[in-house]
Amino acid sequence: MSNLSKTYSLALLSLLLLLGSCGKSSYSTFSKPEEKYRSAREIAALKKKERLERREAKRSGGGKTLKEIHISSKGKKTSRSVASNKAMRREIETVISTARSFRGTPYKFGGTSRVGMDCSGLLCTSFQAIDVQLPRTSSQQSEFGQPVPIHQLQPGDLVFFSSSKSVYNITHVGLVTEVKDGDEIWFIHSSTSLGVKEDNLFSPYYQRTFVKAVRPAI
Repeated sequence: MSNLSKTYSLALLSLLLLLGSCGKSSYSTFSKPEEKYRSAREIAALKKKERLERREAKRSGGGKTLKEIHISSKGKKTSRSVASNKAMRREIETVISTARSFRGTPYKFGGTSRVGMDCSGLLCTSFQAIDVQLPRTSSQQSEFGQPVPIHQLQPGDLVFFSSSKSVYNITHVGLVTEVKDGDEIWFIHSSTSLGVKEDNLFSPYYQRTFVKAVRPAI
């Protein structure tokens, strides 16, 4: 082999070793005087093994950790939302159970106790169980929250009635207690004749006098 060929071969081998050493490595490109002697082939093999180990570590370690953090973060957000919804349902259940505890109480204009209560007084007393202060009159209560279409009613919503069928002349209010289907929505109220009782919103009389519904701002 000529000197030129030998020089070319050595230069090519050096280039290959340098390309194989990209990235941080525990092994230098050539053996150092104080190190155990290794041939160029041995060093190249050690570098290849180290690169494979780093690549495997990234696949099994780094990627998995990021995925777990992402899922965990998403789970916390969902759990927080679910917990908030559950707390709201518990509060509504407390309001409804408080109102139902007054069933049979006679009607009394301006009343807010078991001796007697009117329709708006029943709601004021029931919402006080969760520390929510409703306005005192049914007309004022009709503005305490956002309007709700009748087909979207939920337990805890307020329903309002008017003898003149006018939203500007609210004369009665009740609290939705149960939604069974599109034709059966029950509400509790204090009627002038029978006191505190539950009725179906879709009964003929209440359909004739119903004017609006509100989801209270609690």
